Amino acid sequence: MDDLTAEFLAKYPYIPTQFIALDAETTGLSADVDKIIEIAAIKFDLLSNDHPVFEALINPNVKVSRKITSITGITNAMLADQETFTDIAQDLKQFIGDLPIVAYNAKFDKGFLDTEFANVGIILNNHYHCALNLAKAAFNLPNYKLATVAEHCSIPLNEAHRAKADAVAAGRVFMCAAVTLGHINEIIPKKPFTKSSGADHKAYSPNEFGELYGQTIVFTGELSMTRAEAFEAAVELGLEIKSGVSKKTDYLVVGEQDANLVGPTGISSKQIKAEALIDEGFDIQIIDEDEFITLINANH
Repeated sequence: MDDLTAEFLAKYPYIPTQFIALDAETTGLSADVDKIIEIAAIKFDLLSNDHPVFEALINPNVKVSRKITSITGITNAMLADQETFTDIAQDLKQFIGDLPIVAYNAKFDKGFLDTEFANVGIILNNHYHCALNLAKAAFNLPNYKLATVAEHCSIPLNEAHRAKADAVAAGRVFMCAAVTLGHINEIIPKKPFTKSSGADHKAYSPNEFGELYGQTIVFTGELSMTRAEAFEAAVELGLEIKSGVSKKTDYLVVGEQDANLVGPTGISSKQIKAEALIDEGFDIQIIDEDEFITLINANH
């Protein structure tokens, strides 16, 4: 170990000396129905400064949409002759071992990994650190896309939305945020409930060149971002913002609800209506803030 490394570890003893930085590219946003098409795991070893890489394209046995190809650059032809997740599962599990896992929006990657591993009878009990949550606690930025946070931390990200590049960036963002905070507790200050004001959805016009142009979105509850920030991110994607849920709604973003407004169920009237329409067969995706951020990241 060189002197600089020893000094760093002594100064920041709360940062794990070994951890896995991981990223998964997928066919969509739902771990229940979508599949992993690329996985990368980087073994950060701060003691040896050696960082082995596990990287694989994965045949999901389903077609990858043109939208996902446009985002990741991964085509069906690239995946046709690749191994399935079942084929690589044991090697990936062995590579990860019992080390802590760092991912950007860890809830997303954990959901897919848990589902894919469960399909082959493997359970991961590793502890996860969310670099996104840590970045939110550490930095005051206009948005928390991986590219934005990486730039803030002077971390290069030349192949965004490819697993290896995103995994490396996630691991380095994790360390940058940890150094800034002085800890690795993913503490995001809670905002007191206030009436969402200062943002009239009618004042926000969808970007006609956005990936999701022609689709609509509705928000309910309080988010860690302001309504104006949420509206700006939504229209940049091409989404049209509506005040109420209808048969034409594509996305409902559910934030933290005020019990004084929604009562003991904790469910808003917008969500109740959306769930009823889903039961009738309408295709409405109900997502939380983390999934909304994933949607933003996936389309940039």
